[in-house]
Amino acid sequence: MNEENQPITTTDSQFAKQMISGPSIGLLITGILGAVSSLATFIMFLVGVSVGSLWLNEIPDLPEWSENVYEGAFGLGSAFVGVLVAIFIIYAALKMKELNHYGLCIAASVLAMIPCISPCCIIGLPIGIWCLVVLTKPEVKSVFQ
Repeated sequence: MNEENQPITTTDSQFAKQMISGPSIGLLITGILGAVSSLATFIMFLVGVSVGSLWLNEIPDLPEWSENVYEGAFGLGSAFVGVLVAIFIIYAALKMKELNHYGLCIAASVLAMIPCISPCCIIGLPIGIWCLVVLTKPEVKSVFQ
């Protein structure tokens, strides 16, 4: 039943699936890119390559403490959290495509927009906004289970 207490028709469901198709695929791609980049960073930390040493040496007059932020346990932990968040975004994107778990899809869309958590604000921010715009449309929201 939708918000007007009328049964949801097959046409409503098909229309909502068409509207949600693009954003859910975009969110899935965002999650996959996040998983690959975070997993690569995690593996680099495990083998002893510091992410900070790869690009921080190029910046002149950088405080010494800033190099240590991306090394050790903090770097390893943040890469691990990045992998977990990416897996969550992938799962939510798959549920969004099926029109299930509305709250989960909203949460994943918001997480995708956060630059330090999602793979990149260039990808995550517009995809997250697109997902939220489509998810909050009444005709889409009413068919979610």
